[in-house]
Amino acid sequence: MNKLIVDNSIVDSDIFIDKDTDLTVDLQDTEKELNVYVVNGTLLKIFIKTKNTKNKVTYYIDDNSNVVINKLAIDSNDDITINMKDINSSIKYNSSIINYKNNTYTQKINHLSSDTKSRIVNHCINVEDKEFKFIVDGIINKNAVRVDFKQDNKIINLKDGKSNILPNLIVDSDDIEAEHSAYIGTFDENKKFYMMSRGLTNNESDDLLIKAFLLNDMDLSEKERDIYSAIIESINK
Repeated sequence: MNKLIVDNSIVDSDIFIDKDTDLTVDLQDTEKELNVYVVNGTLLKIFIKTKNTKNKVTYYIDDNSNVVINKLAIDSNDDITINMKDINSSIKYNSSIINYKNNTYTQKINHLSSDTKSRIVNHCINVEDKEFKFIVDGIINKNAVRVDFKQDNKIINLKDGKSNILPNLIVDSDDIEAEHSAYIGTFDENKKFYMMSRGLTNNESDDLLIKAFLLNDMDLSEKERDIYSAIIESINK
């Protein structure tokens, strides 16, 4: 498995993946434009950490390629476009965001070919009394059949923040399976009560709920999970 690292020093906006690759991305305080080309028959796994970013990232996924992305972001204004270009391409994109400011996170998933599959999970913890917005567009081309598209969008407000989710699904084809969901709210108080009845404090209960909410959908190695967990543990500190 090829291994690549992208950090603030990157200059070239075009990244070509032509062999199975583990890609680590660590960007802070950036406004970069990146194009990621995944050549046919390639497996790409991406481990992403970002903070205070306003990046524009576009993925081009060829036939028989599989992309798995696990992203943990703090204060993200990123704009993500995913182009499922060719037959039998697939992506699983998990975005977990910790929000302290007024931010908007945008995704567009274009199913341009038949037999394509996408799983999009967007979870956000809105920590302060700020505004956060998910805008997620799923677009299925009229020539694309046997498309499998699912998106799950959730925002948990820890205080009195303003949150919005705009999950748009634009379908111009009949032979598809598609679903999307949106939830804005707080953690289940019954779960917190149960945890506290077993001896956990309020903060300890919140920490466990936050960690599960942000990490449970991710496909991470033990080392990657430890890195994300350390970042998440700073929320209530």
